[in-house]
This record gives sequence, structure tokens and C-alpha cells, in this order.
Amino acid sequence: MSLDGVTLAAIKDEFKNRLIGGRIDKIYQPKPELLTLRIRQPGQNLELLISADPQEPRVHISEENFDNPMNPPAFCMLLRKHIESGRIKDVQQPNFERILEITIQYMNNEGNLADKILVIELMGRHSNIILLNEDRMILDSIKRITSNKSRYRQLLPGKGYFPPPEQGKNNPLTTDSEEFTQLLQNDLNEPIYRAIMNNYRGIGPLIAHEIAYRADLNGEEQLTNQNQIKSLGQEFIAIFEAIKNNSFNPTLVLKNNEFEAFSSINLEQFDLPKKEYDSISELMTIYFVEKITRRIINRYTEKMGAVISNNKEKADKKYRKLRGQLKGAQNADKYKLKGELILANIYRLTKGEKKVKLENYYDDNKKITITLDPKLNPSDNAQKYFKKYEKAKKSVKYLKYELYKIKNELDYLNQLEVNIEQAESVEDLEEIYEEMVQEGYIREQKKNKNKRDKKLPPLKFKSTDGYDILVGRNNRQNDKLTKKIANNQDTWLHVKDLPGSHTIIRNHTGEDLPENTILEAAQIAAFYSKGRESSNVPIDYTLIKDVKKAKGAKPGMVYYENYTTLYVDPNEELVKNLRVD
Repeated sequence: MSLDGVTLAAIKDEFKNRLIGGRIDKIYQPKPELLTLRIRQPGQNLELLISADPQEPRVHISEENFDNPMNPPAFCMLLRKHIESGRIKDVQQPNFERILEITIQYMNNEGNLADKILVIELMGRHSNIILLNEDRMILDSIKRITSNKSRYRQLLPGKGYFPPPEQGKNNPLTTDSEEFTQLLQNDLNEPIYRAIMNNYRGIGPLIAHEIAYRADLNGEEQLTNQNQIKSLGQEFIAIFEAIKNNSFNPTLVLKNNEFEAFSSINLEQFDLPKKEYDSISELMTIYFVEKITRRIINRYTEKMGAVISNNKEKADKKYRKLRGQLKGAQNADKYKLKGELILANIYRLTKGEKKVKLENYYDDNKKITITLDPKLNPSDNAQKYFKKYEKAKKSVKYLKYELYKIKNELDYLNQLEVNIEQAESVEDLEEIYEEMVQEGYIREQKKNKNKRDKKLPPLKFKSTDGYDILVGRNNRQNDKLTKKIANNQDTWLHVKDLPGSHTIIRNHTGEDLPENTILEAAQIAAFYSKGRESSNVPIDYTLIKDVKKAKGAKPGMVYYENYTTLYVDPNEELVKNLRVD
């Protein structure tokens, strides 16, 4: 959901209380459409985040961390030149639009105090950040709008600034019951929520439905009579009187532990769990961090999922083909038999024959039809069958090896799917993505030089008996955990015949492990496997010295021997209680 005028009114009020008088200490532009300003106030620094991203335009105080480019973009350098060290003088929301204007006072070259205005337009794909001088002339904008993009409104250095068209809507902060009634009478037969939005600016579907709900009306139904308008008007005036008095109640609505909606007022229309916050900035930070994280996760999972699905389809097709070839090759004895029968009956055969029927002395002299090449003599026909036999016999070994490689790849791809499904963070997915790049499944893209190349550690647990239990997050980490971190006295666990993470019990004492520790580690191994939603999951365990990796095997793919199997139910509560990282 996008920001509306109601939420922006709460942001304006918070900024007036917390930012006015603050000095702009640092300015960064970590992304093309994102700014961060460090505001120094007595005893504290506040980070102001401003985003003109069309998918999540926003402005609020935030504690989010970003990697800044080595070379600041031109707009960032312009802001540093004009407003760095300036003090925030005022914050306004003109006409209840989705626009904030932050006035910044600074000392000009003549030693006089002057104003610059940072205009923040939060309007979906038309969002922008614009710096004006005291005469409201544009110094520059984070997204320049030329006449090629808009014939009616250009945002270029040297041009005068004027706000986006108001679309003939009224300011809800200046309305009264009489005006409200007159305006909505023109929209009878419109859905109620749309009738409100058609006439008042800064109101989105969420607040329009909230007004209808408080008036005991369904916002999706048509507006039909004066009584409805009167009820709507009473609730409309009440909500906006509270906004005029800066009475806000930042509220986040949850559905199945995911964010459903948020606003700077209480959302009575939802019969769902809610969280209330003292600060609209705190709410927005939580909401947008989750939203952006979810978007990144979806982007990774969709791309990697499509690559895995495509490669599994190709591998399955190749596997079926190889199995057919192997089946044919394993029937090579029929070529040897035909060669032998030709030689045994060579005195009866002549060159030029296309086929003959001979007694199969290996099968009660039953007749068998043998095709011959008429251009060859009987001896050469026999040798031709012997050669086919030798070729087929040699191909069996090759085909079995190729089938092993394809089976290994399918197991690996299935393990990747589980790793992606059970990834707990963007960082987990980034490591899986990098693994797929290194394995050649995804074409490597140009790396961000500023991106930290820090590897995640394995998941760590502590058994109730005090033993460390480590779990790999992905295939490469499984390899590292099993072949480099663990030592020969450690115990290795893995779900039987299913994709799953390598699980290690560190044996610090060298003595036999307690049965309870093995049981707990098995439950953890079951939880981090394809059997997470199942019961009675088989888990194999053995000493690490009995876990081997075949030459050329994919990351995380091993075989093992001298193992014991036990059956457990995955236990999420136990996993949470024993986790220590």
C-alpha cells in the first residue's frame, strides 16, 4: 500500500516535533532514488530516509543501514553543497497533498541567512525529490522530468517549481458538513469509498473504507441516499478534526503474522490482530523493511526456482533417455548370440542373404530370425554382431557413470529447493544464489564493489546436555561443515533418502554421546529437511570419518556407511529453544 495524506500528516507532525532546529550533518545517496540525511539534535543523531522509489515511496526517521557508493551521485553532491550544515526551519504538507516541504535555513555567501526548500513528492511512479531556492526555482531533482516525459510539468534546473495538478479535489482539513453533503450528492450511485476519494485529496481506499465502516456502511456498496451521506459526514469530520489536532494513533494490522495494512489512525475496519506504535516513523520502518525484504526474497526465490525447475526438467529428460540406452546396452548378449549362431551355421549360409532362421541351441533349438547384410559374407556378418556386442558392453560402464552424474545433479537440485524454501533471511538466499552462480546455473552478473563478502556461519544449537550442534544453511556450507569444521570424533546426521541439511554434533569430550543429545540433534536434522512437515522421519547418524564425498560430486552431496537409523518427529519448539545464534 502507498502513503496517503493521512499518514503524511502524522509524519509532518513528528518532523515538526523532532527535526526542527536540527542541523544537517551528513547527506548520502545509497541508491539512485534514495537519500539519507543525518540530522544532529542536542544529544542525538536522527537519520532521515527519503525514497522516491516508485514501488515504495516514503519519508520517515529510520535506523536502516545502507552501503553508500564510493563516488556520490551528482544530486547528492548538489545537496551537500546547498544544504549540508543547514538547519531545519519548518516542515509543511501543502493542501493535504502527498507532498512534504522541508525548509532549510543556511548561511549564504554574503553571510546572510537564506532558505532552501527540499520538496518530497510521494506519488507512486511520479515520486520525486526536488531542491528549490528561496524563490522556488528548481536547483535540481533526483529524477529530472523533461518535455519528452511530460508536456505539462518539467522538473529541470532553472525552471520555476509548481506542484502537481490538484485534480479539482478539496482539502479534507478545511471542509464542513454542508460542503461534504453537497459534494457527495454529485456521486450518488458510486461506490461509497470512491465517492469520498473522488472529492477529497490525500485519501486512499484504506481511509475511505475506514470512514464508511465507522458509519456502519459497506464502502464497496453504492452511495444511494442522504442518510448515508449524513452518517459518512459525521465520521469524516471526526477523523479530520483529530488530524487537525495532531491526534494520531499509528496502527499496524497483521494477518497470519504478515502485514495487512497500516495507517496513522486506528483501523477499526479490521477484525485482526493490531500493533500500535508511539511513532509513525517506527511503524513505517518496520513495515517497509519487511516489505522490501519480502520483495527481495520473492525476487530471489522466483528466479532461482525457475532456474532449478528448468534444469530439473532437462535432467529428468536426460535421465530417462540414458536409462533407455542402458537397458538396450544391457541386452547386448543378443548380439553375441547372433554372431555365434552365424559362425556355427556358416557352412549353410551364403553371401547376399538378407535374413536367415537358425536353431538357437541355447534355447531348445527354437528358431531365431537373424538379419544379415547382403553385401557381407557370413563371417563378416558374424564379426559385425560381435563388434556391436563389444561396443554395447563398453557403453554400459559409461552409461552407468552418466546416470550417476544425472542422479547426483537431481539430488543437488532438490536440495537447493529445500535450502531456498527453508532460508531464513535475504543473506541466506544471497549465499544460495552465489552458489548457483559458481555452479554455472546462473550467469554471473557484475558484482557490486561495495557489497560485503561476509559469509554466514552455520546455524548453532546447544543440546540440553551441553553439546554444540551445527546445521548447514546451504550446500556449500554443508560441505564446509562436514569436511572442514567437523573432526573424526564428531557425529554426523542426515535425513534418510530426502534432501536435508548436514547436522553435526561436536563431541568435546571424546566420550560416547548421551542418547538425549543424539535424539535432539535428529529432531533438528528432521526440521531442516524435506521431512519438516512429516512425522516419524528417518534420520541416519554416523561418525564423521564414515562420511565420504565422491570425486566430482556436487556441493553437499556425500555418501556414508556404518550408520544407525532412528525415527523422530520434527519439533519446531525444541529447535527454537535450543538455538543459540
